[in-house]
Amino acid sequence: MQVAKIEVDDNLQETTKHGSHSFPIAIYTDKFNLFQDGHIRWHWHKELQFSYSLCDRMYFSVENQKVILKPGEGIMVNSNVLHQIKPYDNNECMMFSIVFHPILIGGTEESIIEKKYVNPILQSSDFKFIYLTPDIQWQKNILKCLKKVFLLSNEKPYGYELEIRNFLSSLWLNLLREIKRDIKECAAVFSFDEERVKLALQYIHRYYSEDILLHNIAMAANISKSECCRSFKRVLRVTPFQYLMEYRISKACELLLKSKDSISNIAFQVGFNGTSYFGRVFKRYMKRTPSEYRSRYLKYYK
Repeated sequence: MQVAKIEVDDNLQETTKHGSHSFPIAIYTDKFNLFQDGHIRWHWHKELQFSYSLCDRMYFSVENQKVILKPGEGIMVNSNVLHQIKPYDNNECMMFSIVFHPILIGGTEESIIEKKYVNPILQSSDFKFIYLTPDIQWQKNILKCLKKVFLLSNEKPYGYELEIRNFLSSLWLNLLREIKRDIKECAAVFSFDEERVKLALQYIHRYYSEDILLHNIAMAANISKSECCRSFKRVLRVTPFQYLMEYRISKACELLLKSKDSISNIAFQVGFNGTSYFGRVFKRYMKRTPSEYRSRYLKYYK
């Protein structure tokens, strides 16, 4: 068993390459109890993502909205959209995700398929995500396609790449026929709020180990302190301070597994002035003490 983690840059863009240049798609089976943080942290990527819940419920946070995904349900997360996934009850939940570049559907750049059938959704601010339930027939059709792609990726019969592309095109056509009236041409995906929050996050990721004040975070985004708090609440549903604490704890988790430093030294390295306060905050987020976390996961870390 290996501890998993979503790697992101200072702008929260995921740095993992999904698939290859010749076949830009990756299919993942995600078990939340294997993730270093116990959840999939905030991130975004240029690729489209379709996820399907296999076991237990989970929270899908997509910018300022939250969806509870039950087993057998799915979700589409649009390109360039911030999202986070957490267990609903416990970290035994499991899902699979299909992450692929839109070129698999759109074909060559500037093709009529890209212009007419792909870009209108990618560029629409109305479709940051689409919840998929088997109770609605067209969504049930999409969920069936997702399961077919998942099986093909595991079995890999001759010609499976062609079949995967066909199923992706089929689910995309199902989706388009239902939402085509609602698509707004050339609408920007990112709002002012989202751009401001990204600037603030860059600052937090760079200076999290220092004594950061709300004033510093707001200045980085060129807004007032009150507007900074409102923007974070609208986009991430947390305050800047809550996000800072969560980020510091995620960096502490890394150090607990990567280094042999004492817990007090690690607390200082991630921006805490006292070991006892660090311990309380760590347990609040990770449901165990720093030493318990290190003991549990160190043997799995490579």
